[in-house]
Amino acid sequence: MKKVSGLYYGAGTSALHLGIGFLPDKVLLRVIDQAEQEELEWNIQMIRDASAAEGIMRTTIGADDTGLTVLTQGHGVELYYGGDLISAASAQYQVPANSVEAYQGDMRCKGTDGDINAWVLDTTANETGHWNAECNTTYVGVGSVIWIKEDSSGLLKKAAVVALTSNGEAADEVTLSRSLGSGKIERISYLYSFVQCPAGQKMPAGIKINDTTYVNAASQKCLIEAEQFDTNF
Repeated sequence: MKKVSGLYYGAGTSALHLGIGFLPDKVLLRVIDQAEQEELEWNIQMIRDASAAEGIMRTTIGADDTGLTVLTQGHGVELYYGGDLISAASAQYQVPANSVEAYQGDMRCKGTDGDINAWVLDTTANETGHWNAECNTTYVGVGSVIWIKEDSSGLLKKAAVVALTSNGEAADEVTLSRSLGSGKIERISYLYSFVQCPAGQKMPAGIKINDTTYVNAASQKCLIEAEQFDTNF
């Protein structure tokens, strides 16, 4: 069994090819940066009937089914077998960030005036604080996950950056998803889990997202959960 979970950004103008590295049997896509939280659910078994071959979309939150739409061919999710040689990077072809050298691993080194390695909690009630060096917002910002070893507790804790003013080096410029005490920054992740596939590389297998309104709207933040079972059908 293979599983993947991550954050990607929508392409919007046309289908998005997401090279997760395997052909999944089950996929959940959800918009996370707006209240509606639209989601698309797909299962390999759905291809056995044309009426909902590319999944079911939920576009509203509520107790009834008025926000549910079945997706026929060309409107939801389909398997993508990969192999395309990319001539120019684009939002329509994305691969795991950890497969591209510039976005791999720890982003603490992306400080513009030194490594980002210390966190100061300025206002507990607002979950705001700052780090010790200006960040490069191409790599660090809203969506980055940060690991902090608190001075007070000695515990290594994790939160996400949910708001950033300027470059984060001045008081209250960084808002976290939870209030973490001042301490040493052990790791900062890249903004997303997926990035544009570089020119000259071949795309891995994954999924093709044909929807361009919800789970593939331009620059929309979306999560993916996908898994491949040991057996199917």
